[in-house]
Amino acid sequence: MKFKTQTSVLKEVVSSVSRVVNPRPSTPALTGLYLHASDGFLEVIGSDLDITIKSKIVVDVDVEGKCLVNSNKLSEIVRKLPEGEVVFSDVGSELKIETKSLDFTLRKLEDQDYPEAFLKKHEKDDQTQEVLVSELFDSLKNVGIASTPEGGRPVLTGVYFNNQDEKTELAATDSYRLATQQISNFPINDVGIISFKSLSEVIRLFENEEETLNINSNEKDLYFFNDKYFASLRKVEGTFPEYQNLFPKETLFTAEIDKKEILESLDRSTVVAEGYIPVTFIFENNEKLTITTLNKDVGGGNENLNIKILGVETGDINGFQMSFNPNFLIQGIEVLEGNKVYIRFSGNEKPVVVQGESENYKYLLMPVRAS
Repeated sequence: MKFKTQTSVLKEVVSSVSRVVNPRPSTPALTGLYLHASDGFLEVIGSDLDITIKSKIVVDVDVEGKCLVNSNKLSEIVRKLPEGEVVFSDVGSELKIETKSLDFTLRKLEDQDYPEAFLKKHEKDDQTQEVLVSELFDSLKNVGIASTPEGGRPVLTGVYFNNQDEKTELAATDSYRLATQQISNFPINDVGIISFKSLSEVIRLFENEEETLNINSNEKDLYFFNDKYFASLRKVEGTFPEYQNLFPKETLFTAEIDKKEILESLDRSTVVAEGYIPVTFIFENNEKLTITTLNKDVGGGNENLNIKILGVETGDINGFQMSFNPNFLIQGIEVLEGNKVYIRFSGNEKPVVVQGESENYKYLLMPVRAS
């Protein structure tokens, strides 16, 4: 194998593909980037089993061939190459990388150990659909904040694509909070659950590329692709929790609050809350909210916000109070549309619903006990 290209072109591709490679996989071959030069193109492939990314770029191919090299080392070398032309040559057990002023060699890995499934070609077919990038990606980021970090219960690490009545609702939960958002005209009906970590890589890969993106699906994988990149995401096996009935059917009252003001107040409260101490909401006279925090090791604080109470049917709510994880509350409010935040309360120790000026996004948050 021998090809040449410009380092500026190669840097973007190698950086994008190498991000998904697990540095400590179960087999040495999975630490590698797979390079395949043929027909005037270079294909670069990387995977961590949950997500596989491929990129295809035009290069000058002198000798066709393929090889597998350590992803971390190749990406570091390519990132630090000077601008200009670079030549890659397959020399026995090594890959040689040359510019006018320098050369490196990398020991090759055993490419026959690389999973064959990663090398299959995927092209448009009759099942391929198009999806609007901006609406899908914004919605995925909005609900993904409620997913469990990798390493937790698998079905809770993902976003659930719930297709009903020609509509799609995205949902994610970590058992302490739940985020849902409806999206329009999503063309694939059998997506199921996809890891939010993998979806985040897809967003990073494609969000600045085009307005629409090709999408396809089979029993085990979901595919996103355009002319430059291809991403295959493994579906998460399991059943997503029945979440629809978690939203309270009745609302005791709703607090309307300025979004900027409450975010700034909560941000100040985290100085002493340190991410784990609850903040307590105390309502006074139906028009004032006091946000209070107490950390026995650091200190505490109180801040008053002007609010508007809507829908009170049970009389005065003076003295009503609830406590929340401040970081969870901030994350739910940050993604809301508009300048107003609506927090719907159903009673003591019951979850609250947080919404903005658009009703298609809902954020359900469990209260916590303040010591």
